[in-house]
Amino acid sequence: MAEALRIELVSTAVLTVLVVAVSFFELRERRIPNFLVLPAAGLGLALNLYRGWEGLSFSAQGLATGFLLLFIPYLLGAMGAGDVKFLAAIGAFVGAVDVVRVLLVTVLCYPLLAVGIVLKEGKLKITLLRFGRVLLNFLGFFLPGLKLYAIRLAARDDPQIVSATTPFGVSVALGTLITLYTNFLR
Repeated sequence: MAEALRIELVSTAVLTVLVVAVSFFELRERRIPNFLVLPAAGLGLALNLYRGWEGLSFSAQGLATGFLLLFIPYLLGAMGAGDVKFLAAIGAFVGAVDVVRVLLVTVLCYPLLAVGIVLKEGKLKITLLRFGRVLLNFLGFFLPGLKLYAIRLAARDDPQIVSATTPFGVSVALGTLITLYTNFLR
């Protein structure tokens, strides 16, 4: 029993270091490197293998679930491959159930991080204009008159201004830390 607790503590410590390292790297480089996430996935599998085949199965299911949760958004261009591999590596540590929890907490953290970045970059006005245009185009599918408002907003947009981008991996890291160290959404 003491050995299992020790492995759990090592796993939590390694995962904490991983998500912090990935966050710093992504904030600086705007990408998630394979040299961090691929060995981490293997380490997650190895640490859980210590519990036997049941532990390896737990870890493999978490890895596969983490990968599958973000694979469709990746195919649609909503995120990079690094985000997919990062969540898969996290799943190798925490298993299928908790990797879903990590993603749910991540989705709650992401808008807060996005607002902070938009404000920091001074792009609130352009962001609201573009969000409004997208929203009105979508709602225009149901109420065609709203498309006219979307066209008006598009005319006010300046395509020379680059939109603010939010590193999703940082939100994944926050979601992981909240999941590891709290009972939020348990």
